[in-house]
Amino acid sequence: MERNFKRISDELKLPQESRERIRSHLASYQKQSEDIPIKKSILKSRMPLIAVAVIMVMALTLAVAAAAVHLFRNDIIVPSLDDIPLLSSENGEPGAFGVSGPGGNSPAALEEMIASNRVKSDDWDLGESINGGVVSEYLRWDSVEVLSSDPSLRSRRIGREDGAKKMEYTAENPANLVDTLTGRVMFDPGWLGEHYTYAPDANLSFVVTDADGNYVSEYFSALYAKKDGKGYVHVEMYNTAQEDYFTRTYIIDGSFETAYYYTSADGHEFLIETDNGSVWVECRTSHANVSLHGAYLTTDEVEDILDNLSLTINE
Repeated sequence: MERNFKRISDELKLPQESRERIRSHLASYQKQSEDIPIKKSILKSRMPLIAVAVIMVMALTLAVAAAAVHLFRNDIIVPSLDDIPLLSSENGEPGAFGVSGPGGNSPAALEEMIASNRVKSDDWDLGESINGGVVSEYLRWDSVEVLSSDPSLRSRRIGREDGAKKMEYTAENPANLVDTLTGRVMFDPGWLGEHYTYAPDANLSFVVTDADGNYVSEYFSALYAKKDGKGYVHVEMYNTAQEDYFTRTYIIDGSFETAYYYTSADGHEFLIETDNGSVWVECRTSHANVSLHGAYLTTDEVEDILDNLSLTINE
């Protein structure tokens, strides 16, 4: 059977940690007329992996098994490698899983994060950074039309020869990007804006539609610094029309300084991991991913952010 893999583009100019994390979560899919693809195992990275175990499995089996558990498809914490079950497909082929760890690297400096996340805004009228997306079929683009360069809300229409379209936005204040999204993932950045300082123009949102105008995917990211200047939090959200088939990933208890599940005030399950000054937070469903990557944040600060996102995921 043919295999086709969705990957985030390097040309999206997101921080390396963010690109690696999104790559690891996006899996393959085919057109409805094709066979269900075999899912390659994904090596999920929190910086470099400390351990990876990979075998092959049918993607459909994994998706059905995960959906039967609960809405949230976050990584699974287990006591040891011996506690990771080997799933099998109906035809007896062995299962697939990945094991992720922190790698031990210190978080990137705030200045580096700001420079990386300002790339789109700084390029707005030049139009050199039009490529990038979430789904592999829609990574490469051919034309750009700048609709507005007003810093309060920049907008440009990016197109392809086949008629697909990407509406792309940046703004001085990321709160102005919320209304550019479709509402499949809803949130309120107001509390973040009051308790943290947004990095001006270090943000991005886009919505992709195919040649027939059908929804494909959307993305949002924004960077906020702590008031004391000693840390930051990078918020990312994406959603895809196609269900996200993925390799089940496990975390060995004790490999991170902290790793635990937290249910926010809105009822969303997040996996919170901390190590060596970095924090990774993720809520993953069959279509959506809401994540935070932070530096020098306490778990109390992280939980406060999650409780005040007013998050809604419409599956």
